[in-house]
Formats: sequence, structure tokens, C-alpha cells
Amino acid sequence: MKLPNDTRTNILDVAQDLVQRQSISGVSFQDLAKRIGIKKGSMYYHFETKDELSVALVDRVANQLQESFVLGESKPARRRLDYFLAIYLKHIEVGAQLCTGGAFVGEWGGLTSPVQAAVKRLFTIQLRGLTAIIEAGSTTGELNLKGREPDTLAHWVLATVQGGLLISRVMGDTQPLRDSVAMVKAYFEIDPDPGAQHPLKT
Repeated sequence: MKLPNDTRTNILDVAQDLVQRQSISGVSFQDLAKRIGIKKGSMYYHFETKDELSVALVDRVANQLQESFVLGESKPARRRLDYFLAIYLKHIEVGAQLCTGGAFVGEWGGLTSPVQAAVKRLFTIQLRGLTAIIEAGSTTGELNLKGREPDTLAHWVLATVQGGLLISRVMGDTQPLRDSVAMVKAYFEIDPDPGAQHPLKT
């Protein structure tokens, strides 16, 4: 639970929204401080540099995803995969935002090594989590891999939803992402709209 006076959390929340909308280069400590209602100097108490802020931001998202994958391990593979796809559909403002990791990729060559490492970890967690879900689904018979390897399909799923999200952002339309998710569900023969919920809440 976020406390009202948790300034560090407030900074990360506002920074995440801005990064997903306009990339890290479009975020300044001055703007963050103004939006949060603190002095610019107070920003440096929590984050000395923009790189430090970036790493903390990406690490927070990565840790949340890792926790989500772990929490879902006892659930059916189809539900776990559907919940992962729902993160993109329901927890990102489709057409207006990119995912946190994807928002950094467009500036990849200008990122420092620590920031690149944090973003790579975020994508790695997603790929490993997806691979584990697909492997589990293959073992239980819930998911038909159609002769393909779990890690290959994990790469395809992530590339598909990331690409759909990118096109939705450019076009200002949710349809590309919704079509991408629908294709993934069709491949695995998952109900197009089963009403996925967080594993902790079901």
C-alpha cells in the first residue's frame, strides 16, 4: 500500500507514466518535481541522476512482473497466459502509452550500460515467465505447441504483443494490439475473452 507521504513512490509513479507516454528523454527532474508538488532539489534526495531513476523505475516493474509470474505458478497455464496478455490490454493505456521497457528501446543507443541492463532484465523476466507458462501448458495438455519449442513461442508472443502495442501507439488505435492478442489466443486455442484476473484474486 502506498503511503500519502511516500515521495519516492510518487516520483516513480509519475515518472513511469511520463516515460511510457514520451520516453525518458522527455522527462526532467523539474517537471517531475512540479507534478508531484515538491522542490526540484528534493528530487536529488531520492535519485541523484536520471539514470538512477531509470534503473529504479525499470527494476520496480521487473520485480512486479517476476512476483506475478511466481504467484501464478499454481494456476492453469491458460489462465496464466491470459493474465499476461491482459497486462498489455488492461494495464497500459493502449494507443497512448508503450510498456515501460519498450519506452526505453527507441533510445537504446543513448542509454548507459546500467539502464540497458535493467531493461534487458525486464524483457528476460517476461521471456522466462512466458516460456515457463508454455512449458507447463504443454505438459498438462492445456496448450498445443503445434510442434514448436516453448522458448520460440515465448519470443513470438512477446514480439507480437510488443509490436501490436507499438503500432497502436503510432496509429492512436487499440485495434492493432487487440488483433495481436487475438492471434496469440487463437494459436493456443484460448477463449478470446475469458475475463482474466490476477492469480491472487481468483
